Amino acid sequence: MTARRLLVATALSVGLCAPADAQTSPIDFTISGSSTVRNWTCSAQGTVAVTPATSGAAVPGFPTGVQGAVVTVPLKAFRCPNDEMTQHLNEAMQSDKFPEIVYRLEKYDLAGGQPQATGTMTITGVSAPVTFPLTLTAAGPGVQVEGNTRVDFAAFKLEPPTVFLGMLKVGPQVRITFKGAIAR
Repeated sequence: MTARRLLVATALSVGLCAPADAQTSPIDFTISGSSTVRNWTCSAQGTVAVTPATSGAAVPGFPTGVQGAVVTVPLKAFRCPNDEMTQHLNEAMQSDKFPEIVYRLEKYDLAGGQPQATGTMTITGVSAPVTFPLTLTAAGPGVQVEGNTRVDFAAFKLEPPTVFLGMLKVGPQVRITFKGAIAR
């Protein structure tokens, strides 16, 4: 195993929740997709809670590694191009019953030299595995983290929204993108 692979494999192993000693930072989060009328993007600010490890291999900004990471995004924080789209998003995601999107990192690895995060995303009370590439860059006293992936509505037992008597249909997949500076 190369030193870099060992560094990555041991640096980020995750607990199932963010402990009290987790350091929380804001993170920008977008959901974008397509419809029969136009492409769309809705944005929100969430948080990422990172628990530094007490020992382990270093990652940018975390000299003793990372024990865990949890991303939380309140659904009602999303803003779409217009209020009607925001309302449709909240209805489709059942934000009154399930107020947050939560991603819990379970594994961090290198796949072909590219950092990959693997974890569980929970939307509308349904959890599904989600893996995506990451970009990590040392930034001051922490690390800048960026990632994006596509997820299918069906993985979370959701039907893509339709409006105007079915004339406007949202595509079956959405792209999730996030970016933020994580302090240590």
